[in-house]
Amino acid sequence: MAYNFLIIGGDKRLKFLAEKLKEDNHIIYTYGNQVDNIVEIDKKEEILNYDYDIVISSMPLTKDGVNVYAPLSEKTITIDDLRTISKDKKMFAGKIKGLLDGYDILDDEELTILNTIPTAEGAIGLAMEETNYTLDGRKVLVMGFGRVGKTLANKLSKMGLDVYCEARNNEDLAWIKAYGYKPIELKEVKNILCKMDIIFNTVPIQILDKNMLILLNKKTLIIDLASAPGGVDFDTAKKLGIKAILASALPGKVAPETAAEYIKNCVYKNV
Repeated sequence: MAYNFLIIGGDKRLKFLAEKLKEDNHIIYTYGNQVDNIVEIDKKEEILNYDYDIVISSMPLTKDGVNVYAPLSEKTITIDDLRTISKDKKMFAGKIKGLLDGYDILDDEELTILNTIPTAEGAIGLAMEETNYTLDGRKVLVMGFGRVGKTLANKLSKMGLDVYCEARNNEDLAWIKAYGYKPIELKEVKNILCKMDIIFNTVPIQILDKNMLILLNKKTLIIDLASAPGGVDFDTAKKLGIKAILASALPGKVAPETAAEYIKNCVYKNV
């Protein structure tokens, strides 16, 4: 069945999504995200003049709590405007709880798991760019053994790195051992920090604070994959001369076309 889609704001993921939906013979309109050969509505006052069944917007929906996140356009539209536009329509966006009625794509478990793949690949690519050595044989610590931690540890291990994984419950520690990684309880992390070449953090609370950072070798690279503001004391890291990079939301940066395919399938599944 063909639908009329309205795509509002968003990053490169929604640009690729618009193209993929058009390839599937849907009718697409955009606002705040220009895509070749797809109608972009010029003014937000004109949006209601178009016929559409499904509205898709940013992931996350907003960065400031007022306006829809639209980093690829100078056009603006508020959440209140979007609420009016999407009334009685099927609505998809990310982190919309308390802001908008609709399906929260970022709460979709299948999509969340699949997004760990570009996140892990992006993190490893960043590590390659920010170091002057091969990764093979290097000691790395993955903080947190949730979805991202699991996928990242798996890929690092397959590349020949010496992988340590931090976890806070016995079940996760057991799985870490079963997979062949080195399990580390949180209370033990401070004992191994000085040995690490790279630390990947996936925990969205600040664990790598001043007391932890002072134990690191200054050549250690930290890549923080947690949502902003992350889990690292970046000010202290800078003062200590330790390179720490906040690298959240990697799927939209390193693999937007793949991420768009995941989003498309999520939308089809929930229309």
